[in-house]
Amino acid sequence: MAQTDALDRILAELARDARLHTVLLYGSRADGSANQGSDYDIAAFGEVAQLRRDTRRIDGEYLDLFVYPDSVLAAPEEEHLKLRGSRILRQRGDEATRFLAELDAIYAAGPRRLPADELQARRDWAHKMAARIARGDVEGNYRRVWLLTALLEDYFELRGLWYEGPKKALRWLKTHDELSGLAFDKALRPGAELAAIEALVVRVAGPLTGHADNNLTS
Repeated sequence: MAQTDALDRILAELARDARLHTVLLYGSRADGSANQGSDYDIAAFGEVAQLRRDTRRIDGEYLDLFVYPDSVLAAPEEEHLKLRGSRILRQRGDEATRFLAELDAIYAAGPRRLPADELQARRDWAHKMAARIARGDVEGNYRRVWLLTALLEDYFELRGLWYEGPKKALRWLKTHDELSGLAFDKALRPGAELAAIEALVVRVAGPLTGHADNNLTS
């Protein structure tokens, strides 16, 4: 992957901070899926007291920089999985290499499953929102946007899969579940008919059931 002037400038700025010893490029600029307007997603690690973020524009390009304390590099957690597959731009010893290997191990173990009642609550919520957006008022329109956003994450949560953000999620659907990918494509189009949204809800959450009518305490 060719280095850009913007990335060179970012690295030069980071190099002037003696506390920072490890720098990763992640996201679309690292995996080759970048397009016009894609951020430079950077993670830097060093002797800093707390997490800080920098979202400036540099040479007309958007920067999204997270500066992490050393403790994160030493003990990655699920919240850092967005850094999986990063391109190592600079590291102290082999710390970044080990960090990324540990992230791969966390990913391979799979996400923790939500309790059965929470999974069912998400299914029910999706159907409830679809019914409410049928009103067509301002609140219903708000719920339309809310539902369409939540359904993508819930698709993965309900199936015990990692949700890695919209770009990776939609790309995964195109490869692994084409029919669901097409359902999202139809429902997310501006002006999509309610029927397309209802079809997506069934695709993600399954049909509406009366599962709890006589089981209020279990």
